[in-house]
Amino acid sequence: MIALSPQDVLELPVDELALHVLEDMVRTNAWNSYNYCLSYTTDEKYRAMGTHPARAVAEAMQWLLSHGMLASKPGDSNPQSIFVTRRGHQAIEQGIETVRSVNRLQDNLHPLIEAKARRQFLIGEYENAIFVSMKAVEVRVRQLAGFGDDMFGTDLMTKAFRQGGSLADPAAPAGEVVGTMMLFQGAYAVLRNPSGHREVSFDDVTEASEAVMTASLLMRMLDKIERRLNP
Repeated sequence: MIALSPQDVLELPVDELALHVLEDMVRTNAWNSYNYCLSYTTDEKYRAMGTHPARAVAEAMQWLLSHGMLASKPGDSNPQSIFVTRRGHQAIEQGIETVRSVNRLQDNLHPLIEAKARRQFLIGEYENAIFVSMKAVEVRVRQLAGFGDDMFGTDLMTKAFRQGGSLADPAAPAGEVVGTMMLFQGAYAVLRNPSGHREVSFDDVTEASEAVMTASLLMRMLDKIERRLNP
């Protein structure tokens, strides 16, 4: 059983509890989901709190199944027979922060960013994932603004989004126009430029995933701009 108190089981987020369950299943060679959850109703320290901790473990089990970290064992007639998948073993090695970051990128990432960056991120190439995400933003800004390939970088963002620029909203307040320009300038300067000039290490997987999500946000802003330009 997992080395957590019943109260901790109830208080942990379901994804974090799920990794504890997964590690315990590997350690104990557990293969039957029904029996595994049942053990939390019969153990003395859990029984004192009723069925609530057992239900939390069952929720964690379901989370693991829905995220592909557990699967039904092929060729076994017992419907409760399960095994830890390759993704499950990988999750144990990577830890909760990486699992959360990967899941974050699987939810509503802009299609143009997902096509460029998701695979890079999943194999741990965080710098490349951020680089290609911001490059995709740069390419789309250039296309929407009608500039040639000789216009790039922060100069591109400035000329495209400044007051009177081809992507600036003429109906927006001046402060909003400037703010949008600075957002694109800053994101490019901080997330794209460094990787283009030197080796950059993104050791914090959460920071790396949120950098990719920043590019996704910029793409969605460009979606709105495109709709405005082409009603």
